[in-house]
Amino acid sequence: MKTGINMKNKVFKTTVERGYNDGFHMTFENGCTISVQFGKHTYSDAGETTAEVAAWDNQGNWLMTDGERWFEIVDGSDVMPRQTASDVAKLIYTLSQW
Repeated sequence: MKTGINMKNKVFKTTVERGYNDGFHMTFENGCTISVQFGKHTYSDAGETTAEVAAWDNQGNWLMTDGERWFEIVDGSDVMPRQTASDVAKLIYTLSQW
């Protein structure tokens, strides 16, 4: 069995709210979670070509990336708007390795 994952919680979760907040969450072995949302009320084009991405660590601290490294958002929360499929793939990979 792998360590670092609470087996009581799912590491893959979908969010479906009738087109408003469609998307998914993934929690990695390092405890970080990424949220990819592409509904009508997100910073995306409703999933046509982009999605909104948010991330947080195992303590619930929101994270952001400058493209090179991940860092904690000290005051509040923020999302990464209008991310392409390639952007999302890179964000998933780099956060899983953080």
